[in-house]
Amino acid sequence: MKQLLIFFVLILLSLSVQMSSFDTDKLQDDTITITVTGAADTTGSLTLPLHATVRDALQEIDLSEDADPGLLNPEQVLNDHDVLNIPVRREESALQVSINTGSLEDLVLLPGIGPATAEKIIAYRTENGLFQSLEDIQRVKGIGPAKYEKIAAFITL
Repeated sequence: MKQLLIFFVLILLSLSVQMSSFDTDKLQDDTITITVTGAADTTGSLTLPLHATVRDALQEIDLSEDADPGLLNPEQVLNDHDVLNIPVRREESALQVSINTGSLEDLVLLPGIGPATAEKIIAYRTENGLFQSLEDIQRVKGIGPAKYEKIAAFITL
């Protein structure tokens, strides 16, 4: 009998509560805000549509003359509160050596890199795979921050 009474009370309560549809679209903003830094004349906050890409952001900002947007992935989807750093174009030097494919003869052309260090570079990439960034060359024994600064303008992936 108690169970039947509780059941009727619950039904009465549910009928007295006003039911309305729940709009999930209102829970999520339809815009994102990112921060633009680096080689751009337009820096600071930028509001974009939800699911905007780097390409969309680049179309909204003014790049400086020394900007190098080619280093960015234009298809990368941006998220709210991301920081988009526009890289500066590096000075091109006549000598460019790939740390991923350069031979011993190529690597010794780099300033401060002798045959022993060139062999270490080749051994490192053979054992660990290709370098994923230029800075990864500092993982090779004998190449620290100072030597990296000397060769940074002359190396590529």
